[in-house]
Amino acid sequence: MKSKLTRNLGLKIMAILFSVVLWMIAKDINDPVVSNPYYNVPVQLINTGSLTAKNKTYRVLDNTDTVRVTVSAPSSVLTNITKDNIVARADISRLAEDNTVPIEVSLNDKALESDVESIRTDKASVLLEIEDRRSEQLGVEVVQIGELPDGYTTGKIVTDTNTISISGPASAIEPVKRAVVEVYLDDVVSDVNMQTQIRLLDEDGNEVSNANIKKNIESIKVTVPIMMLKEIPISWQVTGTPEDGYVLTGANSCVPNTVVVAGKESALADVDGIEIPATELDVTDAQENVVRTVDIRKYLPANVALGDPDFNGNVVLTAEVEAIRRKTINITESTVPVLNVPDGWLAELVPGQNLRVTLRGLQRNLAEVTESTIQPHINVATILDDNGEITAGEHEVVVNFIIPDNVQQDATVRATIQLTRPVEE
Repeated sequence: MKSKLTRNLGLKIMAILFSVVLWMIAKDINDPVVSNPYYNVPVQLINTGSLTAKNKTYRVLDNTDTVRVTVSAPSSVLTNITKDNIVARADISRLAEDNTVPIEVSLNDKALESDVESIRTDKASVLLEIEDRRSEQLGVEVVQIGELPDGYTTGKIVTDTNTISISGPASAIEPVKRAVVEVYLDDVVSDVNMQTQIRLLDEDGNEVSNANIKKNIESIKVTVPIMMLKEIPISWQVTGTPEDGYVLTGANSCVPNTVVVAGKESALADVDGIEIPATELDVTDAQENVVRTVDIRKYLPANVALGDPDFNGNVVLTAEVEAIRRKTINITESTVPVLNVPDGWLAELVPGQNLRVTLRGLQRNLAEVTESTIQPHINVATILDDNGEITAGEHEVVVNFIIPDNVQQDATVRATIQLTRPVEE
């Protein structure tokens, strides 16, 4: 048996090898190995937390996260392989110094993968741009577009939130300076309630659109009350008395003395003015002008607000206080008329009396007073007795003056007149 098995051993081995080769050739002829490309296969980035944990962010460059995959396998195998069977991954934890991540490709069906001869990609790695991750919090501004009709204004605008948080690569966040929502108000006469998209703007007011910027909210609810306007006067009083020797001039003022208010029509119907209490302008013991700044908002009626957005509500009250001055005017005796002299009598001022009157008041008023304006005169009727008679001789009488209302006479001026009754010839 041994000799039979070993006889012509070389020929037998060659026969076996030849049979194997023939089988393989036959197999290739019947099921040849071919290659098939699969386009636009997305590359899955995994283990991205290795970057975000370092407060870093990434961006894929040059579309390197999309590859063409070529699979070589027997044709019978390839007929069962679709694009959905191909899995391309890039493990961020294997990031190289040049910011590339190698791409690994496999099939999600292990039975198919065992019959595949090769899988190749047109790109070896994903190229990333790595940046610091940055977060910002911005106040949301409400921008009014258009104009309301005359006589209307907006009340206090209410939003369901007034801040937005954005995050992303530092280069994407850097240009963002404002967050705004826009409300259109052309010809609007009733309250506005709307959900509005938030827009990000740069310092020049241009919109910043960047897919790498993440917002914690995309829109907010905005409520804009629409109110009517009405101009009303401001009234005020003064309390207290200035220091002795000083007086209120009467030139009190309020700047401004009218104000525009806003409110619903029903709220404004009975609003005819704003009254500032006298306690706001106290001149007690004052020796100079008293000036007070008063915030009139605290005196506005309920449901009424200021209607001018440029007016902060402060008005300036002024009470003018001046020192009382005195002026002495010499009276020329010859210019003093004696009135109501009884018939048959002669009345003359006794010469050399040096008459003078002292007036007190504000300097500006005293300056306008002269001897001619006060018109000194004597009324003889004041010295008649109960019977309407008069006696000859010297009599002391009061010198009367016509004093302007804005000054006062400091003391009574008296003069002596000589009454005589000429003898009839």
